[in-house]
Amino acid sequence: MKCKDSYHGWLIELIPMPEGYMFKCWMSDGQIGISNYHIYPSLYQAIKAGRKRAKLESTSLALIGFLNESFKNCNLHLAEHVALVSSILDFTNSASKPQIIDSIDLADG
Repeated sequence: MKCKDSYHGWLIELIPMPEGYMFKCWMSDGQIGISNYHIYPSLYQAIKAGRKRAKLESTSLALIGFLNESFKNCNLHLAEHVALVSSILDFTNSASKPQIIDSIDLADG
């Protein structure tokens, strides 16, 4: 059974999988869905990851909107606008990747 969570205007769908849970964040209009397609071992981890992704996307969209307005009002040059938007998108993509921690088997020495 799918669970749903609402967070910062996003609907977070929690999808049970044989190995755990996956999330998919939907904007309020339901037309754009975002997921990293990673399977998390627990429901709590999937909710936490989904909320982080929703927060990242909301922040990214707000910053890009601000930059677009600043560019339109001639407060930014084209090169500055492109560099800043690119930096925001790069950070959002990097920060939304699941963090995988490898465990070290101490018995192997």
